[in-house]
Amino acid sequence: MRKGYVIINAQQKGGVGKTTDSCMESLVASLIFNKKVLFIDTDLQGNGTTFLAKSFNITEMQKTLMKCLEEGDLSSGIVHLHENLDMIPCGYDMRKYADFLIETFNTVEDRTFYLSRLLEKIKYNYDYIFIDIPPSTDLKVDNAMVASDYIIVVQETQQFSYEGSQRLIFEYIQTLVDDFGSLVKMQVAGVLPVLLQQKRALHKEIVKSTIATFGEENVFTTIINNHARLEWYPRIGLQFEDHHDKRMLALFCDIFCELEERIHLFETEGDIEPGYRYTQKYFVENKLTKLGKEIDISGFNQKGNTARTEDNAIC
Repeated sequence: MRKGYVIINAQQKGGVGKTTDSCMESLVASLIFNKKVLFIDTDLQGNGTTFLAKSFNITEMQKTLMKCLEEGDLSSGIVHLHENLDMIPCGYDMRKYADFLIETFNTVEDRTFYLSRLLEKIKYNYDYIFIDIPPSTDLKVDNAMVASDYIIVVQETQQFSYEGSQRLIFEYIQTLVDDFGSLVKMQVAGVLPVLLQQKRALHKEIVKSTIATFGEENVFTTIINNHARLEWYPRIGLQFEDHHDKRMLALFCDIFCELEERIHLFETEGDIEPGYRYTQKYFVENKLTKLGKEIDISGFNQKGNTARTEDNAIC
């Protein structure tokens, strides 16, 4: 039986890269670290679905997440992208989900925990399940959040995003805990700073404020800089053609490895102790390390084939 950790990249402010991060984490975990991964798209825009479908040249998907939810069987909508990566796609019909829950269930608890209970039937087939959510706090998002084990708070180094992180952790998540108590199992794995511009004083100040507010140990050591190559992937899918692609994979290797370390600390120690910092292994100071240079998914193509072996996967 696998661990079945459910991970969400969350932020109340839109446009911070949550979907791209969720897709890249899913790809790195499955293609490079040989984890069995399921990606679930709950955002009716379907951007995560499009990203992964383009990466594996998938043009037809028989069933949406909404249809699976109506039928009460998530397994029926699974699309196999790669031997280690599956997806449940989302369509615009997801707009009906809140009405479906209200019409189907009489209690707030049953409505809120419906997705969680369906996930219990399949989650242990996977090492990780990444759920992509929209930047809102409605019943649909509540369903995903209470189903999660760990939340990565994705924070753009802008004031509104910093404030959104505070609302997400101190208000929204706390409200779910207040409403449902011990039924809510999620932990905040950490705040992940995104789009940092090192030369801009304001961005440095926001990082300092983030550390002061949440504690240094609760802020990811790995930071996502503003990389032009990363912006292309939602349009064309993951590529592995040159040095720039390898740099992006190396960056997300460190993010995934840091996530695994943080989960291990929660599982073994109950929390992340003050003073914890992750030691980056693949991408340090915007440069590839020896391990980063050894990343090779040259067997990967847009039909989803890969020549990765477990011997190359080091966290």
